[in-house]
Amino acid sequence: MKHIINISSIFLLLIFLVSCQNKTTQQKKETDSKAHNETHSDTHEEDNEKEETLNFVTLQQKQLEVMDIELGTTKKVNLGKTLKVNGQLELPPQKRASISAIVGGRIESVAVIEGDYVKKGQIIARLNNPQFITIQREYLTAKSNYSFLEKDYLRKKELLKDGITSQKSFQQAEAAYNDGKSALNAAKSMLQLIGINISVLEKGQIISSIPVVSPIKGYIQNIAINIGKFVAPEQEMFEIVDNEHLHIGLKVFEKDIDKAKVGQKITFALTTRPDKIYEAEIFALGSAFDMDTRAVKVHAKIIGTHEGLLTGMFVEARITTSNKEVSALPEGAFVTEKGLDYIFIQKEKDKDNITLEKVQINRGISDLGFSEVVFIDEIPKNIVVVTKGAYYVNAELNKGEFEDHEH
Repeated sequence: MKHIINISSIFLLLIFLVSCQNKTTQQKKETDSKAHNETHSDTHEEDNEKEETLNFVTLQQKQLEVMDIELGTTKKVNLGKTLKVNGQLELPPQKRASISAIVGGRIESVAVIEGDYVKKGQIIARLNNPQFITIQREYLTAKSNYSFLEKDYLRKKELLKDGITSQKSFQQAEAAYNDGKSALNAAKSMLQLIGINISVLEKGQIISSIPVVSPIKGYIQNIAINIGKFVAPEQEMFEIVDNEHLHIGLKVFEKDIDKAKVGQKITFALTTRPDKIYEAEIFALGSAFDMDTRAVKVHAKIIGTHEGLLTGMFVEARITTSNKEVSALPEGAFVTEKGLDYIFIQKEKDKDNITLEKVQINRGISDLGFSEVVFIDEIPKNIVVVTKGAYYVNAELNKGEFEDHEH
């Protein structure tokens, strides 16, 4: 009986030990599971934070200059229905001057360089030539001779009245007087033409060089001389243009001429710089039809700044037939990835660094190097964005992402 009791005690003890072991194992599994879930949650949050960080890139200010990255804001551009035309920047003939030498001579000095602004009558160079001295001496001789002939003419005129001299003698004196007067006037006109001050000359001061003056106000566009060079008569030395009166000459084809009207607004860009938009307004329609090109010339005055515009430059223009003003950015502001469009906006800036955020946008109609930009999320007004060089900013952003993945 005692033996049976001992066996029962051992069996109960085994059951108790197994139960305790199962409970400990279950608790360990629950602890391990909880720790795994917490670790997975922390990793997921880190991934989200990392993903958000990859939309930002910080550049040094000097990097912007090196990579030719420009910042700005969206601008209102009329991207409604338009008529596409090409043309050229022109000046009316009275606002353009080619300056040549009336009398040949050697260049003594040049007072301007290309791009300088000059006033009408301003001295821009000086010519010297021994012939100038001869011309001045001839004038002084003609003036002295005229004075003698005038006195002789007046004297004989009085003598004729008194019957002391003959009619023939008076007529000879009169003819000589008129010839002397003509010679003096011719010499005087020559001096005025070449720019010699007659009042200074009559005081006995003979000069060896003459001034070359600007006939209009404007900018020196071309210089074809240098000190010591001899220029022949009628040889062009300078070209001066007054760009304040710069306008556009556009060719509108026969089929579209009824769409162009005086007063219509025009947007245009230089073919060499399509990212800058200018405005103009039609002020005249040509009356002559070019049979070769089947086009009519349309003239438009430029509204606002003329900065960067020079006569002869080719332009691509749009004559507005219906208005649709939108917020737009130049092509250099956009990057496209996997069919989606993005731009970079400024988030932070100090004297050394600038932080940019890559944001997704919708891209609308495009023309003249600009595209409409529609923001998906609301942003502050006049937000600063990258307007040129977004491709290089995106490359820097992707480079940073690649380095993070390596770590």
